[in-house]
Amino acid sequence: MIDFTRDGHLHTPFCPHGSTDPLQAYVEQALARGIKTLTFTEHAPLPARFQDPTPDKDSAMAFELLPDYIEALQSLKRTYPALDLRLGLEIDYLPGYEAETLALLEPYADVLDETILSQHFILVDGELLPVDFSLETFHVLVERIGSFEAVMKQYYTALAAGLAFPWERLKVDRIGHIDLPIKYQSNYVWDRSNVQAEQSRLLQTMAARGFGIDVNTAGLRKPECGQPYAIDVASEAAGLGIPFVLGSDAHIAVDVAAGFNDIQKKATFL
Repeated sequence: MIDFTRDGHLHTPFCPHGSTDPLQAYVEQALARGIKTLTFTEHAPLPARFQDPTPDKDSAMAFELLPDYIEALQSLKRTYPALDLRLGLEIDYLPGYEAETLALLEPYADVLDETILSQHFILVDGELLPVDFSLETFHVLVERIGSFEAVMKQYYTALAAGLAFPWERLKVDRIGHIDLPIKYQSNYVWDRSNVQAEQSRLLQTMAARGFGIDVNTAGLRKPECGQPYAIDVASEAAGLGIPFVLGSDAHIAVDVAAGFNDIQKKATFL
């Protein structure tokens, strides 16, 4: 069963590429839309050795802001005691930086309620390149790897390998936007059946580890995507017993729970 009164993927003013909408605005929008459980999952700070390859260098919250973020969410919980408000992070899976990511964030694990593990970068010839910054930077990936389908295969394969690390130590319980490259899919000719083997291996790995899936409605707001992330893997995931958590991936308050009605129409197979 999927809980349509839960938004499990939200960003905040602490996001350098998000909005300045106050936290209270997100909560009030959630309450107006009948949401009872709300998880803030700001982009977790990245290891010091990691050099952000995005043109704007704005992929994640600065490490020095993490205590302020935690304090702000704890205060918000006290302000809205009737709401099941959860303190979380969206943690980046960075091939080659796994141990550093765990070491950086583990001192804060005790105050976290739940977190998402997401992949926003792909390793190509020793270089981590962004997946979802822009169509231009994504096309660099396509050219370097060979095709849209090759990007999808490498995305799935890398993430499956990354799940070998003990992410539970950081309260990870689900994987974010599992098929993020489809953000730009309308610009390419591709067939999901050609990446089925890699998709299935990833889902089987997730099921074995007990990780859920972030059914992410942000894809509906991306014109070159036109669908929720994870919707095309939902049937196979359900067959493996993988749980689903709806997430709006809102970076502005008005997008809290956006698209949930569209998902509800497809709930028969979720």
